[in-house]
Amino acid sequence: MPPKSTRKKQSTAKRARSPEDAVKPRPSKRSKKASAPDETNSADGVSSTGSPKATAATAKSPALSGKFDLYAMELPFLAEVYLPAGETKPQFAALHKTILKYQAKPDFTAQALIPDASSGKAGRLSGAVLEDPMEGMPWDIAIVDLKAVDSLVFSAKERSGFLSAPEAGAGIVGRTALAQGHCGVQSASGVFRMKHAWTGPGTAAAGKDVDIFEGYLSFNVVHSGLYRRKGHGGGDKIDFAFWAVRARQNAAGLEIGLTEIE
Repeated sequence: MPPKSTRKKQSTAKRARSPEDAVKPRPSKRSKKASAPDETNSADGVSSTGSPKATAATAKSPALSGKFDLYAMELPFLAEVYLPAGETKPQFAALHKTILKYQAKPDFTAQALIPDASSGKAGRLSGAVLEDPMEGMPWDIAIVDLKAVDSLVFSAKERSGFLSAPEAGAGIVGRTALAQGHCGVQSASGVFRMKHAWTGPGTAAAGKDVDIFEGYLSFNVVHSGLYRRKGHGGGDKIDFAFWAVRARQNAAGLEIGLTEIE
């Protein structure tokens, strides 16, 4: 069994922080979670049928591939917009509008590149909270073994980071790993799971609908003797639930973000 991490779990509030809210703590229980519907057990977690989202997803969910900007659900200034005090119904339209303000800075918790699951290619993940303590730069993380699933079910542990019970639906699942071997790392592993959550009307200029995705990721690193001797402890355990939106586009209409792993 690998040694337990001696470092504190990373806080995803490190990025995408509102200047006026930078000192706010993690969202408290003051905002009631959206009322959870009846639940049924499954092989890999607990499924919740849930009440309809603010705007119901279309029968055919948007493609779960491309470049995405991720925002941790624990960020207070997003949590309070998504589920204001006293509300039980998620406010997806307001959340999307708020996320776009931070995306324009640009600011985000992490970024992901997701290829078509049928391509067999690896995806990519990067973010300030997923950082090499020696270099002070984000780890180069691959998302491997990607596959599409008809019904993505989050486990009880994964769901604990959500502010409302996620509905079961089509999604993608994969594993996180270092893109290349690293002398400071003994082992690295985790999961990446994401599904479509909401579709709403876009701006007249955009001329198309907009989407919010939701998911969970983890990345657990066990440091080698080199990093331990340098005082970086036994490793890191990083995991959080997130919302995701499609990446910004440049003047040519191409998505801005991570590139494929070479």
